[in-house]
Amino acid sequence: MRGRRLHRLLQLIALLRGPTSWNARRLAEHFCTSRRNVYRDLAVMELAGVPFYYDPDFGEGGGYRIRETFFFPHIGLTDQECFDLAVASRLIERQGIPLLNEVCHVRDKLLGTLPAKQQELITEASALFDVLSVGMPEQGRCRNILLALQESLLAKKQIETTYRSPHEKAAKKLQLQPRRIFLCNGVWYLVAHDSRDAQEKLYRLFRFQNIRVLDKAMNIDPHFSLREYLGNAWAVYRGERDYHVEIAFDAEAAPLVEERHWHHTQELEKRSDGTLLFRATVSGLEEIKFWVLQWGARATVLKPRELAKEVQMLAGQITEKYRCQERENQRPRRSR
Repeated sequence: MRGRRLHRLLQLIALLRGPTSWNARRLAEHFCTSRRNVYRDLAVMELAGVPFYYDPDFGEGGGYRIRETFFFPHIGLTDQECFDLAVASRLIERQGIPLLNEVCHVRDKLLGTLPAKQQELITEASALFDVLSVGMPEQGRCRNILLALQESLLAKKQIETTYRSPHEKAAKKLQLQPRRIFLCNGVWYLVAHDSRDAQEKLYRLFRFQNIRVLDKAMNIDPHFSLREYLGNAWAVYRGERDYHVEIAFDAEAAPLVEERHWHHTQELEKRSDGTLLFRATVSGLEEIKFWVLQWGARATVLKPRELAKEVQMLAGQITEKYRCQERENQRPRRSR
């Protein structure tokens, strides 16, 4: 009991030195205790000589603060480490990455133990850097799924789950052995061994409806590699065979293509006329064809012929849809 209370008191001091506003209600909710215990902890802090006060204008509805003159023993962080911590926690806050929300609490706890100069550095860095993102859908449900998968992986236990794919009429019950969880282009994925089909498959976490960790050990594959599983996929979906791709970008698009690393096999050849030749080896064409389309007329597929035909067909279908829409718009409207 005393150990838990001491731990809570140390956390309380760290929180009240941070940038977040904490009143008795919020502190009670954070520590899963009663307001009476919060007031008792505050009284112990006062007896210990910790100079805190209540600021009614601090944050939403006021909160307790510890005077800046109070110095708490701290972990030795460099200014660059403080800056990186601020930017990383800001990224997590704005992106809404489930399972990493506690990083922001770690920042606030560390902040309360740092000298005033480094506290100011973290606060300013958090305000100067921002991330614009639509985030991921239903963060609460996605977090619960991630927590269950985390439990499964750490305990090396199999899972039972219901999975709904948009390509199938009904949801399926599965028994899986998770291998890896990864984030790609704002979407969480799971690679797992399907116990019924006896093969590794790819799943989107958002499509899991529920997960139950079984008291059944996994068959660990010590040689499993996510990079080998994905192969040369453009993003996450690996095709049946590899293709050598060559795409020519005009002078307007060339510097934009050069600014990013698109694929781990890519090679770029800058030409004297300002155009750019993009080369890569990709598994399957389903994902890369949509990437090519987003460049419009500024990109021309040179190889393979299969990709060129796919892009041409899709571009033709898009053009035809707009032509139909234009003809529809030009039809005289009947008066009522």
